[in-house]
Amino acid sequence: MVKNYFLKMFAGIAFLGLLAACNTTSDPTESIPDPDPGIPPQRILTKVNINNVSSEEYVTTAGTGTLQQGIFRDESATGVTAYYTGNVTYTQKNITKIKFVSSATASLAYEFNIVPDGTGKKIYNASCTATGATAAVSHISDYAFTYDATTDKLTKILEKRKAGGISAYNQFIEYVFTYTGNEIFQVTCSKGILDNNGAPDMTTAKVTKYNFQNYDGRKSPFSTLPSLYFLTQGLMNPANFYKMSPSNPTSIYIQTPTSATNTSQSYSYDNQGYPTLEKNQNVTYFYKNL
Repeated sequence: MVKNYFLKMFAGIAFLGLLAACNTTSDPTESIPDPDPGIPPQRILTKVNINNVSSEEYVTTAGTGTLQQGIFRDESATGVTAYYTGNVTYTQKNITKIKFVSSATASLAYEFNIVPDGTGKKIYNASCTATGATAAVSHISDYAFTYDATTDKLTKILEKRKAGGISAYNQFIEYVFTYTGNEIFQVTCSKGILDNNGAPDMTTAKVTKYNFQNYDGRKSPFSTLPSLYFLTQGLMNPANFYKMSPSNPTSIYIQTPTSATNTSQSYSYDNQGYPTLEKNQNVTYFYKNL
């Protein structure tokens, strides 16, 4: 009798254990928290396409992301599809020379020589030799840079040129920068001739204003690369100066002495906040992880 009692009790305990196992409804994996994704890998811009055609490419060193070469469409070339190749030279990790050569033989070749200040963050002075097919279309430029004493932001660049094979300075271009926060909102570009004392004669100046407006507050693809590279691109074509800003303008308004154009921009972004597509001009951005 006692033996049967213990057998029945043991069988009941086993049966209850079996029920408990069968009635488990939760997925064991649901109780395991998602792993910490950690810090996302640093991204570097590698390529920009417009309408599925290459517009810009950037060659960087594996592991460090150091910019070695930039390639972009030569918009000055007429009748042909041409590209500038810019080779970057460093001295003690600071950019000290960038040389741009176009595949179009009629285009200018630019060699920028740069002297950084002691911090490597600002430019002490710089020069450019722009070489064309003849002396008449060539020039030599020297640049003076002005920075805000409080914010260290670049506020003005004065370029003096020896143009057309003349050995003395005879032309100037002044670039004045206006900011909204850390974004370059406007660049006022004044081109004219120098007076007898070598100073800009503003009465001769023709003014073009480049307005970079309504920034999106997201990460600029160009912020993954040295801003100094894009400064030299801006000296070749001031429409490129917005690439020095940390975010992306959603409209670019350019007012020349004779005309005005406005380009609106709308972006799609990846999970790190970098643009992958600019929808209005069908611009696609490509990146790599370090």
